[in-house]
Amino acid sequence: FNNTISNNSHGIYLDYSSNNTITNNTIESNNDDGILLYTSSSNTITSNTINSNNWYGIRLNYFSSYNTIIGNTINSTNNDDGICLSGSSNNTITRNTINLNNWDGICLSGSSNNTITGNTILDNGEGIALWDSSSNTITSNTILDSYYGIYLSDSDSSGNTITGNTILNNYYGIRLTYSSDNTLNSNQVCSNTESDFYLSGATGNSGGNNTCDNAGDWNDEGTTGCTYSCGVKGDSNGDGVVSDFELLSYIDQWVQGEVTDFDVLEAIDNWATG
Repeated sequence: FNNTISNNSHGIYLDYSSNNTITNNTIESNNDDGILLYTSSSNTITSNTINSNNWYGIRLNYFSSYNTIIGNTINSTNNDDGICLSGSSNNTITRNTINLNNWDGICLSGSSNNTITGNTILDNGEGIALWDSSSNTITSNTILDSYYGIYLSDSDSSGNTITGNTILNNYYGIRLTYSSDNTLNSNQVCSNTESDFYLSGATGNSGGNNTCDNAGDWNDEGTTGCTYSCGVKGDSNGDGVVSDFELLSYIDQWVQGEVTDFDVLEAIDNWATG
């Protein structure tokens, strides 16, 4: 803790090491990764500032499991991702701020049963990208100003749950390519330049209560396109007014973790102003 680490190969490198805590360090301008875990489990990486490293900001590699990555700020990774998990499962990535990285804000490759929640991801190549990764939970993240907000690719990216994310002002909001049997519920996918949803060779995906204006080939269960338009938050019937019943329903979605704190506050304000 409390170290300044710069101009090395890797900033911090754990190899077959477990139950460590890496906290409150400034890690910048290293030639490879800011933090690398190799076959290392049950570690906590928290409250670090990781800037301008040449490869990954934080990388978990080769069966690094049950790690927690929480509350870090990761900016301006030059040649790769802010956070990337490769062949690593059962990790938690939460409440990180990930900005201006050259490739993905968060990348999962061949990794399953991870939880990605409550992160703020701005102006990356792709916000969150899954490659051959299954049974992950992606919930309550805010993703802005990237090329793809959330991108699932390859046939093994299946059985993932994508819920309650706010995905705005990207080129594509959510793209599914040859990925199947994923569940998408209660995401706000709005103001994306080309399309809010884009499906290519993706089958068996389902969900409901999503908000979008340009759904492409996506349809929520029981309707064409998204259940809600990108107009007034909390307005389920599209009449421009949030009724008492609509607000209570929206608060229930918030209790279930299906919409963000910011969403429910906006819905309350819309209800209060009529």
